[in-house]
Amino acid sequence: MRKDLATMGAATDLGQGKAGTELAPSWLRLKGTHEILNRKFFSTEDLGDITPLKNGNDLRAEKADRATLHKQISLYNKRLADIAKDALAKNKTLLTFGGDHSIAIGTLAGSLFHNPDTKVVWVDAHADINTPKTSPSGNVHGMPLAFFLNLVKDEAMNKAFSWVPHLKKENLVYIGLRDVDPGERKFIKELGITSFYAEDVLDLGINKTLEMTLNQLAPKGEADLHLSFDVDGLDPLYVPATGTPVPGGLSLLDGQMIINTLMRETNLISFDLVEVNPMLGTTEKELDITSHSVSELLESIPSWDKLGANLQELQLLRNERLSPEV
Repeated sequence: MRKDLATMGAATDLGQGKAGTELAPSWLRLKGTHEILNRKFFSTEDLGDITPLKNGNDLRAEKADRATLHKQISLYNKRLADIAKDALAKNKTLLTFGGDHSIAIGTLAGSLFHNPDTKVVWVDAHADINTPKTSPSGNVHGMPLAFFLNLVKDEAMNKAFSWVPHLKKENLVYIGLRDVDPGERKFIKELGITSFYAEDVLDLGINKTLEMTLNQLAPKGEADLHLSFDVDGLDPLYVPATGTPVPGGLSLLDGQMIINTLMRETNLISFDLVEVNPMLGTTEKELDITSHSVSELLESIPSWDKLGANLQELQLLRNERLSPEV
């Protein structure tokens, strides 16, 4: 675990159709996330919120055509990638608060520019490996991994995202899947991507799931790893304020164990936390539950100077499902 942290707010909603994810970085900051992180790392640097607005124009308000939108998403993510690469070169862990999951195009690219053999754990209810041809919605937040795995056949999109590096298929593991489109299932099967669906995690237990994940990605513990954590990977009981909730998800404790274990047992260099949407909390209670869950996820990060000291407590709770009540 690196002792120094950089945080970045990827303040965008352009990868999907529901406004609000662009507000999440500043909202979570107000909810005390950075105070938690200041306790976990020797030093923290807040890189601020990065927006995709160009010349003061809001592309969504202007109802930009799809090609223009894709170009701007690409340009925005290239900026994120450059920022991520610079942070990692300084031997800092980068924690990026989204924003919708299209921001992982930039953050994962930055990790791969830093180390082309970076391993990836993708925690999500969705596989995010759709292409324009297979996607029911056409939203880019459901496509990030398709660019890294060279699955997109659309000429215009390939040109726009030509800078995106390649990810080795054996370097990717999914945890928490449960709403996967037919085209995505086909890609996962053909590529042989290791996938732990939510029901698999329930059957195996999170400890065994993580053991199998680490045996594939980081058997000696030295591998650079990028964790991309969509909060809808958790059951909606824990994060109701998100855009595409799917019942039957991971428990909050599962999420904590994923973060704690990967922080302790790999060289986790980059960590996305995405798809919180404070505009979708229908009640104050739902917003409180959401911010509480995010805080609990961050609390599971071991302190750099007391690495693993809080693991025993988490392990004692490993078979319990934490109450979503605040």
